[in-house]
Amino acid sequence: MTATTFRSDVVAAVRTVLLARKAASPTLLRAVYNARPGSFPETPCAYIAGRNERITYTAQTRARTMVGLEVVIVDTLSDASETEDRMDDLVDLLVADFTTAKHGVAGGGGLLQLTSITDADVTLTGDVAVTYRGAVLGFGDSANPTFIREGTA
Repeated sequence: MTATTFRSDVVAAVRTVLLARKAASPTLLRAVYNARPGSFPETPCAYIAGRNERITYTAQTRARTMVGLEVVIVDTLSDASETEDRMDDLVDLLVADFTTAKHGVAGGGGLLQLTSITDADVTLTGDVAVTYRGAVLGFGDSANPTFIREGTA
């Protein structure tokens, strides 16, 4: 079976959506990272978290399905109502953006599908632990997975 760039293509598709939102709403999304950074110098920001996948084989087709792809949105907890409103606005915009971009995975035959949103605090540990407001966007529900199907050569 031929090697593919599925993981890189999925990350690129997610990053493209996030960077477009950053350009369109720079006060709602100030930074985008491919992985969790060691600190959050600019907030609100987003990073691409887990990339867990399941691989199955049927006849001469390999299906790669993301079961743990996540984007984490992070914002400061300066004023609880202001932070939540800004976070809610950003999440609502990203839901629309990812819905529009569901066919944005390069290579053909792949779908990028946002299937869940979970509010979660994000804590950075160090000399002093710092907690941020967070929202986790999940791509990888078994009923609506992010996937690609590849044939054998």
